[in-house]
Amino acid sequence: MTAPLHGSLADASLRAFVARVVGWTDTAAIEHALRSIDLATNHRAALVLAGDSHITPIAAALHRRTLGPSAPFVTVNPRRLNTDASIRSPANRKHGVDALRAAAGGSLCLDRIQLPRDYLVLVALVRDPISDVLVIVCTKARHAMDPLVILPAPIVIPPLRARAGELPRIVAEYAADAIARLGADASAFTAADQTWVLDHAARTLGEIEVATLRRVALRREGSVAGAARLLKQSYVSLASWLGRRRGGQS
Repeated sequence: MTAPLHGSLADASLRAFVARVVGWTDTAAIEHALRSIDLATNHRAALVLAGDSHITPIAAALHRRTLGPSAPFVTVNPRRLNTDASIRSPANRKHGVDALRAAAGGSLCLDRIQLPRDYLVLVALVRDPISDVLVIVCTKARHAMDPLVILPAPIVIPPLRARAGELPRIVAEYAADAIARLGADASAFTAADQTWVLDHAARTLGEIEVATLRRVALRREGSVAGAARLLKQSYVSLASWLGRRRGGQS
């Protein structure tokens, strides 16, 4: 069994991130989430994330804060190709058994509506007492009250449209994460960057995470080409992402 590296209930960093995800004022949701994470990291339950937007980035972030960044995080999505992990996206496998093998000692992330063809085999393997994989299931918010997920409680991610007043703080915290992740100075995310993200890339938590990471990379490297190299991303892809948003590199 893999012991959590950072994910105890006393972990202030994990608690702070959970509060960022579910809302700083919802103390009950924070406590329920921490309990569910504790059970999941000790392989006593699956961790269920429920929301109305792309929530795999939240699963990956929780993985980094519990099992640590060196442990594998693998999605199983039959609609995507088999890919290795990069700074921009997690590893993926089309088949569940392959994903489970790749996720040994780490986390396996499932999408409730995109299950692999070998799902039944995967379930049997995950239920084996010797399995050392943390299972994370992503689903829609409407499933959060399903009787099958009464306990442990799912982590429900509220839509950002309901948290307009908290957006500046959310962006600032993701920017701090990006600075630490890229080894940049605090000056790599300015007030102008904050405004840019709020104006052009703040529809979901995942979008904010990507945007702050890319803005920090741009500030650190001073050019699109340099930022693309740092992020291990193609110049064309990064330039296109900027071009689709008004304001570009300002």
